[in-house]
Amino acid sequence: MSEELKKNPSPEENKKEEVKKEAPKPEAKKAAPAAKKVPPKPQIVVAPKEEPNEDWQKKLIGELGDSVKEAYVSVGEFNIVVENNENYIDTFKKIKDFGFDYLADISSVDYLKYEGAPKRFGLSYHFYSVKMNKRMRVKVFLDDGEKVPSVMDIWKTADFHEREAYDLMGIVFTGRDSLERILLPHDWVGHPLRKDADKIEGREEYTARLVRKLREED
Repeated sequence: MSEELKKNPSPEENKKEEVKKEAPKPEAKKAAPAAKKVPPKPQIVVAPKEEPNEDWQKKLIGELGDSVKEAYVSVGEFNIVVENNENYIDTFKKIKDFGFDYLADISSVDYLKYEGAPKRFGLSYHFYSVKMNKRMRVKVFLDDGEKVPSVMDIWKTADFHEREAYDLMGIVFTGRDSLERILLPHDWVGHPLRKDADKIEGREEYTARLVRKLREED
């Protein structure tokens, strides 16, 4: 190329130089986002356990026999763990005959987000003996979808407690009539005390419909 062309490049050369200058630089590849770390599930906090030492506790354990999976005293309260099996109702009948004539409560727990539970759900039956002036708790663990026999024929108060456990936790009790909601509307979607209640299909649509209904009533 002559010196003159170098000093005075043609319009075509000028255009090529402009294109080179305007050409965008290739973008640097973005690093892939790091995988989100899932925190470990917290362990269930268990209070210290002691061996049952009162005569009535030992006697009851003996009468229940193989139905007792575990028995202990924790925070001053006597606890028995039983299996959900063919002896379930017979076990509770023996507890009633032993003197625990009052079923004060049935509470339910969802262990979905915790480590250390035998199964997902736990049911606790809280009993009181008027005659002996003693209290005790009977526990049973259930898988998701596992049904458990009703004790309503043994203690009438179980009616309301079982309906509450069904309403809020979705635990189904068999061998009884009228297992229906007791606190929430009958068309409520899901069971609000479950740890995965926010992921239940149809929950958001139901909530939106309920809000519209309340606004119309105002």
